[in-house]
Amino acid sequence: LGASALTGAEAAAKAREQFAAHATFSARFEKQFYWTALDKTQKLQGRIYTRKPDRFRVEVEGGDLVVADGQAIWIYSKKNQQVVVSAYNGEVRTPWQLLLDYTSQWAPAGVEETRLEGRACYLLVLRPPGGAGGQLKVWLERRRWLLLKVEQKDESDNLVTYILKDQRLGTELDAGLFRFTAPPGVEVIDRRGDARP
Repeated sequence: LGASALTGAEAAAKAREQFAAHATFSARFEKQFYWTALDKTQKLQGRIYTRKPDRFRVEVEGGDLVVADGQAIWIYSKKNQQVVVSAYNGEVRTPWQLLLDYTSQWAPAGVEETRLEGRACYLLVLRPPGGAGGQLKVWLERRRWLLLKVEQKDESDNLVTYILKDQRLGTELDAGLFRFTAPPGVEVIDRRGDARP
């Protein structure tokens, strides 16, 4: 199926179908921030693990963690030696949802065939509805419809880029990945009681 016969909405739907067909997903990621006014770039690397519908783990270089087990979310800062635990009530979008729903508030404006690091892929260009500024670009691998890269530019031309590698769909993930035990000496701030009547 060539890009000329494929719309941006159809390509996005194919990617969502691929993710929806598997219970688990894991990948290495790099997140880049570029601030136009400062001409400055910051990079962050880590790993992501998800198990539908509501379990996930995000490991960031330096030891910081976000872990959700479906009932609670732990946000651990190694630098601050502190963990904040909150009730999981569905309001926080899981990484899985972010991967699936990147088109929910963006309208596909076009799609083209291209290559990214030697891999054949589709490049989707999306724009916010209503004529607002900014742009979203999404690179999808042609063969398996994997999400390879996302670039989001805001009205001020600041750019956030996500690059995904070593992606695995449907592999067995250890249940321990979605549990968190605070290391000795770490301050625990438990906010789960705040949500109780």
